[in-house]
Amino acid sequence: MCNHLRMEPDGDPEARIRDLERPLADRARANELGTQPYRPDSTPPTYRYVPPSESQGTYPVPPPLPPVSEYPSPYYAAPQHVVHKKHSVAVWLIPVALLVCVVTAAIGIAVYFNTGSPAVSGFPPPAPPAPPPQVPSPIDATEQVITAGAGGLVSIGGVGKTQTIVCDQGTVSISGVDNTIEVAGHCALVNVSGVENHITVESSDVLNASGFDNRITFRDGDPEITTSGAGNVIERG
Repeated sequence: MCNHLRMEPDGDPEARIRDLERPLADRARANELGTQPYRPDSTPPTYRYVPPSESQGTYPVPPPLPPVSEYPSPYYAAPQHVVHKKHSVAVWLIPVALLVCVVTAAIGIAVYFNTGSPAVSGFPPPAPPAPPPQVPSPIDATEQVITAGAGGLVSIGGVGKTQTIVCDQGTVSISGVDNTIEVAGHCALVNVSGVENHITVESSDVLNASGFDNRITFRDGDPEITTSGAGNVIERG
């Protein structure tokens, strides 16, 4: 056991600490050499804290902390502020653009219909269609009486006409629809075609009927009769 020595107030604390550590060091060397067995029941020496006297002064002030470096660390990045763009301008621009397109299309259509279709430059306008050929109209019954001389030919056509023909060994040809013809005198040939014509002949060498539903009535003579078509009648009356 080591003796507890009281430290003098004016003594050196470092020397006191060395005096206290010396018995422990001797015991450790003795244990290593085997001269004194280690006793586990031995208690370590106790120490009493003695504050330093006024003559010894105060503890030295610890050194200040190192200054913070002015240069930032290369592995540190300052936080970035994300700015969200507002799309309010694009939202009202879309309906305005659509309205402009609709108004422009309406104006274009109105101008097109007001001015008419534009002519294609470089090409002459198409020529108007040629008029139909002039067909001589049959002689009206109210104008004059027609005469068919020997070897001559008289043709009557149209719709719903009434005509008188004086025949002198001539030829009479009648066509059209629903005509009423009176043939006076003697003819070499009376030829009737068309539809529903009514012919009265005084006399003729030959009577010929074709077409549909035509009727020829002769008064004198014994003519040569020829019919074709459908519904045609040649009879004495």
